[in-house]
Amino acid sequence: MHTPVLLKEAIEGLQVLPEGKYIDATFGHGGHAREIIKGGGMVLAIDWDSESVKKYEFEDKKLKLILGNYADIETLAKENNFFPCDGIIFDLGISMGQIKESKRGFSFKALTEELDMRISNKLTIKAKDIVNSYSVSELYEILARNAQELSAKPLAESIIKGRRLKKIMTVKDLNIAIESVTHGSEAILRRVYQSLRMEVNDEVNNIKHGLLGAIELLRPGGRLSIISFNETEDRLVKQTISKQLMVVINKKPIISSSGFTFEKTAKLRVFEKLI
Repeated sequence: MHTPVLLKEAIEGLQVLPEGKYIDATFGHGGHAREIIKGGGMVLAIDWDSESVKKYEFEDKKLKLILGNYADIETLAKENNFFPCDGIIFDLGISMGQIKESKRGFSFKALTEELDMRISNKLTIKAKDIVNSYSVSELYEILARNAQELSAKPLAESIIKGRRLKKIMTVKDLNIAIESVTHGSEAILRRVYQSLRMEVNDEVNNIKHGLLGAIELLRPGGRLSIISFNETEDRLVKQTISKQLMVVINKKPIISSSGFTFEKTAKLRVFEKLI
């Protein structure tokens, strides 16, 4: 089983208390939940991906795993008697398992996969719908907003041009459509796929709502550990938390030293609720 990036640091940031109540807002493979339980905490685990919930559920009297969107964390916690709680962890983005096993086109390397990118199968819009229907200005906006992509305009124009020749249905189709701009650059490709994934799953709004809900759930002195994987996520974290009554525990983010490419950008920020 893949060990989550910054696992030790994120759990240490929570300062787990015996019999304390904790929420793992992004269950994934369950790595964070297991470590919290080892420390004596009780965990409410949330995951939006029904496949993850089915695949990784494990029996433990200190764990309750539910299907849900962390944007609704406040409601979900109160429904499951996890309020107030002692700590909450967010591991933003998608897991290594989703990238490698979901067959939903999350990675630019999975050439034969359909451009789906939905974390929840209840969503109706897929990435292929976006690239085949959005206007140049709409495509430009999501590339610029979700990834601060400097080549957003030529990429948007390239997608429009590519879909006129052939409907963009797979990862390979998209890569070919934008090759004249990316020239095979993995950095640019990664940002394009990040932008589309964040648009499909409305991640910007989900992060904002999730963090605000989490703050409401924490008791005074409760801790919030947040791992982000790109500048957009990290900026959202800083902007959202800065307006709340929270103490910054680590003045500078803890940076990942992982060898995995997409984990090299991981940053951990830890906060404590004042009142």
